[in-house]
Amino acid sequence: MAKHKDSSPQNSAEKKGAASVSFEDSFHRLSEMAEQLEAGGLTLSEATCRFEEGMKLVQFCNELLSNAELKITELKESYRSVGAQAGFDDWDDDPEKENLLEDPDE
Repeated sequence: MAKHKDSSPQNSAEKKGAASVSFEDSFHRLSEMAEQLEAGGLTLSEATCRFEEGMKLVQFCNELLSNAELKITELKESYRSVGAQAGFDDWDDDPEKENLLEDPDE
């Protein structure tokens, strides 16, 4: 029986250093694995291993997204409180100020 190479995001992170595994790299690997599963031709064992690794990558990517969302929320709150202390209106209440943050090409 062939041994399965464990290339889960956690093990990859331990080998490379946790900071070097990016969301983009993980998402790209997840896309590759989905293509392999959709193409077929894998043994049941290989497909199961790919699926398991994919689920770990999904969890890892979701954690990164949640952390980014939390950081953005905290930044917005800190700037909102600084603005309130300085007597500025809340960004969310003034549509013209919101437009300053949007991409002009959209």
